[in-house]
Amino acid sequence: MLILKRAITVKNWTHRQRILLGFGAMILAMIGDYLLGYGTIEMSSEPGAYMGIAWSTAPDWRYAASSVLGFVSAAMFVAAAVDLLRVLEDKYGLAESKLFRLFRIANWGGILYFAFIHIAICMLPVVFNAGMEATGETAAAANMVFRVLKSIAVPLALGFVVCDGFVTAAWIGMTVRGMLPVRKIALLCNPLIIALLGQAMNCIHNGLDSGFESLGWGLMYLVCAMKLVGKGEK
Repeated sequence: MLILKRAITVKNWTHRQRILLGFGAMILAMIGDYLLGYGTIEMSSEPGAYMGIAWSTAPDWRYAASSVLGFVSAAMFVAAAVDLLRVLEDKYGLAESKLFRLFRIANWGGILYFAFIHIAICMLPVVFNAGMEATGETAAAANMVFRVLKSIAVPLALGFVVCDGFVTAAWIGMTVRGMLPVRKIALLCNPLIIALLGQAMNCIHNGLDSGFESLGWGLMYLVCAMKLVGKGEK
């Protein structure tokens, strides 16, 4: 009964509340990103780096937690993405727009990709940890990681292009053309531009950029929630 009651409550949420789930989902994704990327496998120019990477071991619980957060984030993102797409179609009449179609493909792709990317990438440091335990040699453990990476590189790359690339192009296009009631400065709120800005954080410490790609998605959904729908609009 409690689950049914909560389901009915969510059903009665306003558009703003539902779209804000996308922002909340990306906050969880950011936490998962930092559990995965901060202080673990990093690119390095240090003399002791193997193949340009500073390899280090981190507790496996970090990667397990990142995977769980990835699934929870994806589930929340589903509700937000479905509602946002409906608003853009019904309220703003963008169903026939090529930019909107690109935006829709990116968001539907993200529903699957956000969970997959956490699981897939979390495999890599876990494989390295296991390799170090088994062999005690950085080179052997690293080669195990590269072998796994080869098997998932294509879907990772395609997912990045379809999700981050498509949504960035569509968002910038819709914003610049005035198809959405947002200021032009809002075009910066997308995963690729925010991820590039995050690279500057690595000047402070390696790995600080880890959550900026998810932050870009979160800011985009925050703008949509605040600007595209009214507070009590259903």
